[in-house]
Amino acid sequence: MSTQFGFGIHGARVQIRALAANIVCVSVEPEGHALADSLFVLPQADAPGVQSGSQPDSQADANGLRTSALRVGRVDGALQFADAEGAVFLTHAASAWSDAEEALQVSQRFGADPTHALYGLGQYPGGAWDWRGRELLLAQSNQAIVVPCLISTAGYGILWDSMALTRFASTGDAFRFETDCADGIRYYVVWGPDFDRIVAGFRQLTGTAPLFPRWAYGFWQSKERYIDRTELLDTARRFRALGFPIDALIQDWKYWGEKPWSCMEWDDAVFPEPEDMLRELHDELHLRLMTTIWPVVGEGCALYEELKAAGQVFEYPHWAKGHIYDAYSAQGRAIYWKHVKQGLIDKGVDALWMDGTEPEFVSTHDPMDGVRACYAQRDTAMGSWRRVLNGYSMMTARAVYEGQRAQDNGKRVNGSQPRGKRVFTLSRSGFAGQQRYAAASWSGDIAATWQVLREQVAAGLNFAAAGMPYWTTDIGAFFTTGLGARFPDGNRDPAYRELYVRWFQWGAFCPLFRSHGTNTPREPWHFGEPGDWAYDALLEAARLRYRLLPYIYSLAWGVTAQGGTPMRPLAMDFRDDPATYAIADQFMFGPAIMVCPVLDPMFHEPRREAEVVGTAFLRTPEGVPGLRWSGFVDADSETPVFEKHVDELNGSWAGGPPPGLPFANYKLRWEGELAVDEAGDYEFLLYGNDGRRLWLDDELLIDGWQAKGIQTYTGRRTLAAGTRLRLRVDHTHRHGSAQISLSWRRPGSSPKSELVPAERRVYLPKGCDWYDFYSGERHAGGQTLSVATPVARIPLFVRAGSLLPLGPVVTHSEAQLGRPIEVVVYPGADAEFALYEDAGDGYDYEQGEFTLTRLVWDDAAMRLTRHAVHGHARSPLHARRYDQGDPVVLRDVPGGSVQLG
Repeated sequence: MSTQFGFGIHGARVQIRALAANIVCVSVEPEGHALADSLFVLPQADAPGVQSGSQPDSQADANGLRTSALRVGRVDGALQFADAEGAVFLTHAASAWSDAEEALQVSQRFGADPTHALYGLGQYPGGAWDWRGRELLLAQSNQAIVVPCLISTAGYGILWDSMALTRFASTGDAFRFETDCADGIRYYVVWGPDFDRIVAGFRQLTGTAPLFPRWAYGFWQSKERYIDRTELLDTARRFRALGFPIDALIQDWKYWGEKPWSCMEWDDAVFPEPEDMLRELHDELHLRLMTTIWPVVGEGCALYEELKAAGQVFEYPHWAKGHIYDAYSAQGRAIYWKHVKQGLIDKGVDALWMDGTEPEFVSTHDPMDGVRACYAQRDTAMGSWRRVLNGYSMMTARAVYEGQRAQDNGKRVNGSQPRGKRVFTLSRSGFAGQQRYAAASWSGDIAATWQVLREQVAAGLNFAAAGMPYWTTDIGAFFTTGLGARFPDGNRDPAYRELYVRWFQWGAFCPLFRSHGTNTPREPWHFGEPGDWAYDALLEAARLRYRLLPYIYSLAWGVTAQGGTPMRPLAMDFRDDPATYAIADQFMFGPAIMVCPVLDPMFHEPRREAEVVGTAFLRTPEGVPGLRWSGFVDADSETPVFEKHVDELNGSWAGGPPPGLPFANYKLRWEGELAVDEAGDYEFLLYGNDGRRLWLDDELLIDGWQAKGIQTYTGRRTLAAGTRLRLRVDHTHRHGSAQISLSWRRPGSSPKSELVPAERRVYLPKGCDWYDFYSGERHAGGQTLSVATPVARIPLFVRAGSLLPLGPVVTHSEAQLGRPIEVVVYPGADAEFALYEDAGDGYDYEQGEFTLTRLVWDDAAMRLTRHAVHGHARSPLHARRYDQGDPVVLRDVPGGSVQLG
């Protein structure tokens, strides 16, 4: 039996190998080059089921390969991929390569049906959804996460096997991948056609996602930052006093006080006796603590000195007065973990938040700045940065996962209590395979605008489509001012409260549910008291999340056991309905619930009196829309360190300076031409900190050169329609974080615009009926409804033929263990659901210590039956019969009189 065939073409050797019935690996090795083992795809055993026989394409030395699911063959010089019936779904059209620095630059073009959507590739800002007709740079940055897995509604997926800088482009009936540093081309084709089978194939190639502790699926509260032990514990106690559901607090940076950055040590001056603090959180307040760690380690601490002595730090100085360690090195990872364990895990910390894992050598939102900074370093332990550019986050997540798993072997202590804690890591970056190290991702330092909220939904869905199961955002966004955000009054502003409520409601249906940000506190009581509209809306969303925990935790088991996906683009479940392909503002949460977040303001108008001066009104000195941006080493220098193009003047540097500049006392300049389109009075607003000046032509309109602290300076000019003015802004930065933006009030721009009605349009996919989650009203699929959106509710619909297990309302996840479960049946089709339960933490589940109950709904008989698939179901289900068409509610009553299954 053969699992591969190959052939020579145009100075290269092409080999096709079957790894499973639905997975093939294609490699192209130009003469004189040899592909090494993948840096992130796991070794795969050849799968059984590859057919052999007399047909030409079953022979290893002929033109094809056949499995029970796939046919791969050469036709007219191209390599074609077809399903078992011979229907072609993808063509390997052309491979190309050329000499490049260190190795080859390679390109692979594919032919595909242009009517089918393309999703995945990771998480990116900007709101792009379907990648057809688009180009994309696959490089890590603060807000971009690279996952080189593409999925098509035609029923196939492609995993591009490279960590190097890659470009994706789609035009017409073709798309291509181009990689800057490689010894050849290697990719994997995974046939579904079901999306879940494709994602399961991605996980087979890159690794299973372990189960997080049950508390991780509850709500976590964070902010930048709790300043000391007293504030942290007071916050925990207030949550409990209010009865607001929560499972974890997050301690952001500076728990190390004045010690070096991310030294993995608590400062006794601000967090004395951390073990006692954590015992109170755990035992009295039933809360977990996640702490932030960074791959950059401050000079002078024990961790830094040990890494440096072992040659495991990169020389480039980081803005945090430290250096990034070499996570590609097994020795570097071992040293890093040793100090994480001693300083945090052994003290009782429950989970780790790994910030700046792109890695962030420079503080920038431009991916190419980060790329150039990586290229400027010495080689990693696994090769040059050109080869391993996008994999750093996965490797540093590996450090803490393997370290913690080595100390907790999953066995029971004294035959009763589960040993250890499950690894749970949150990382700002990610890569294919990172899921096998129990690491989730979040979307970086985003700004609080409705547009960004809309873009985040698409970003999260593409991340999920790339095979990555766990993702979250900063609910309410990290910044409430700057980068387009205009909420200087923060949580006191009703407009921000509305945005936060809608973000929170959507966050309750993200795989992980977490609030975080700077500028303004995010705890729920800062948005009102009990009885106030915003507080009550937040409480209702949190309670609903906790009611759904039995459903969510069962979905999590499906992630681990079957390669499942909790947050699902509509096309994942309704691939046969093309109307779903373009929808990025609705999604399935598991198999039952369709979530339709509210993504527009409906009750409170955001601040509109000023807006950032947009690209449409700006031209660089070279005549390109936007501005020329330059950086100088000090306030007196006129020799730029860099010159770049930007669309507008709206910048924020939360940590360090823009690339190439010193940490303090540098100067930035923006230059171009401003064109106005109507006559009248214009007011210019220069917002930010430290020194700022604005010139229009040769007039110094705003002079705040000695100013410090965040404030806004204004200047006015009366201008004629069609006026063009030379514009220049200088900014000198003294120290710390920097923010600056140029806004204006134009004539006629101050009146408030009309808010949209308190409703949204919802498409109900074809192929089933749908129930309104709140009213139980049943609707036929294939239609669009206008749905009311009161501020306290997010529109939700449940697919007919669904089982929805719900737990009681509790204030933390542990309180649900062993409690009655309510199962809601939505008639209209037969249904099944696998209800999963275990101890909630530890690795005994890997030894079979769990209960899996198969719930089966017979729609014709209107009967629910229960089957113990593994373990023993603790409580019987009591069934009641309802009229056809109504949801059937089955309550889990201990000692109930009706035995099912």
